[in-house]
Amino acid sequence: MGASRPVRRPVQGDLFASTAGTSGESLRRFLSEAGNCRVDLTLTRNRVSMASVVFVSEGHARVRLHAQFITAPQAIWDALADYLRRRRRSDWGKVAAHAQTIDTSSESVGAQTSTPLREKGCVHDLREIARSVNREFFNGQIKYRIGWGRQRQQSRRGRTPQGRSIRFGSWSRTTRTVRVHPLLDDPRVPREFVRYIVFHELLHAIVPSERTSGRRYDHPEAFRVLEKSFPNLVQMKALAGELLRALT
Repeated sequence: MGASRPVRRPVQGDLFASTAGTSGESLRRFLSEAGNCRVDLTLTRNRVSMASVVFVSEGHARVRLHAQFITAPQAIWDALADYLRRRRRSDWGKVAAHAQTIDTSSESVGAQTSTPLREKGCVHDLREIARSVNREFFNGQIKYRIGWGRQRQQSRRGRTPQGRSIRFGSWSRTTRTVRVHPLLDDPRVPREFVRYIVFHELLHAIVPSERTSGRRYDHPEAFRVLEKSFPNLVQMKALAGELLRALT
């Protein structure tokens, strides 16, 4: 990588406005206005009942949703509002189908939110990097936690037990946590590459996974389009392969 830094072209904030600053209250207001009724909304972490609606009276509904509905695609919000307005089973079917895609695997007892994370490495400071990325690309709107993952045990040949296929980063939607593979805390890894990994994972907070024909897509078309906002994306992807070979 060259010594000069590329000119930054931050992603426009309005591209992310629909989800980055979303709250339970904004969802309640949307359902009330689009559904043309009074809505009492309760957000839960219930791992069994993801969504339910009780019509208290004409024009008044009590809605209980899993908290992950806050970051659901706009089409799901629209379907729920349509159901409140028209009570069509087809609209509820869309809501129910989305509920089945919610991943609660990281919401077990003793949730990860209480686990301290190691942000500062020997080479790279994730806290500083994440703040910079959040401010530059997401207008500082994403709420997250970040830390280095656990070091994997190395085999005699110096490779991970799984071989050369590793995940440089991960995003947990339920705990809003980014974890970066500790192999990247290495002087051979450019800071810009770590920035790219953090950007990629934070982008998952903006663009949720989609499920089509029973298959889950963690990187749908909207994700790939927005990912192109990162400078030198092609170079970063090529560097991923080079670092994988060098570090493992």
